[in-house]
Amino acid sequence: MATFREKEQHCLHSFMSSGPYWHVYTPGRQTGIIFKSEEDYSFAMNVMAQSALQYPGVKVISFAIMSNHVHILASGQIEEITEYFVFFKKRLTRGLFSGGDRRMPNEFVPCIKEVADLSSIRNTIVYINRNGYVADASHTPFSYPWGTCGFYFNRFFQGAAFKSLSTATKRMMFRGRVPIFAEDAVIMDGYVAPVSYCAIRFGMALFRDAHHYFAMLSKNVEAYSGVAADLDDDEFMTDTELFTQISAIVKTKYGLRGITELSKAQKIELAGTLHYDFKSSNGQIRRILGLSQYETDSLFPLSAKTQQ
Repeated sequence: MATFREKEQHCLHSFMSSGPYWHVYTPGRQTGIIFKSEEDYSFAMNVMAQSALQYPGVKVISFAIMSNHVHILASGQIEEITEYFVFFKKRLTRGLFSGGDRRMPNEFVPCIKEVADLSSIRNTIVYINRNGYVADASHTPFSYPWGTCGFYFNRFFQGAAFKSLSTATKRMMFRGRVPIFAEDAVIMDGYVAPVSYCAIRFGMALFRDAHHYFAMLSKNVEAYSGVAADLDDDEFMTDTELFTQISAIVKTKYGLRGITELSKAQKIELAGTLHYDFKSSNGQIRRILGLSQYETDSLFPLSAKTQQ
């Protein structure tokens, strides 16, 4: 059995074997809803697959499609990464917004940050793969369907082969001309499964083993607060995770046993911590601290407007 040191060396070797690495994301705070139905999400998944096929020099390692923004971790040259996203956005716009009153939000533009080391790329993969789970309480870290999270260290998925679909079905999937995928590409619930075109095996090789990945996914909350702050992203913790963090702050800062013992002034002070440091929404602040909706919206009126 390989030692810890040997496993780390293998991960570092994998990291050094490719690159440069980029976290491509669009801002979510000020962007309107883009994907309003499962059909919209499925189409976006297929556009992601088509974009990867169009730009084989871009190695997509992980991604998540949220209601109003996307996260993509990829390796490749910056010029091709940029062209890849232009193609992705163009196809999305044509398939989602042509012929109607809806328009692609102006804010849907890529921000691109380089991911420079092994620790950062691990945090970014996990941050992306847990993004949907944090935003939607109906999912686990492994069940959110619109991205790569369900395929990391998971061999238990089923789908049909691309070659088994009719031409009409394929046209519906891509809302136009059908790309030439490998015949054994896996189709799940109307979209090309990320395992068919993403470098998921490579992404898994950046972790020592499945236990390492799962531990980071479920426990290393503080690391993702740094990623979220750097990206100015929306909520990155579930209520349960955040409650644990705030309870620790209450004990160390105020010497109290729990949130229920806080005074109103202390709750107002902690509301600022939740808003600025933890990127919590007004609704999450209200739930955690027991403030009224009026109180939280009065404290952070700009956030109240964007969440309406």
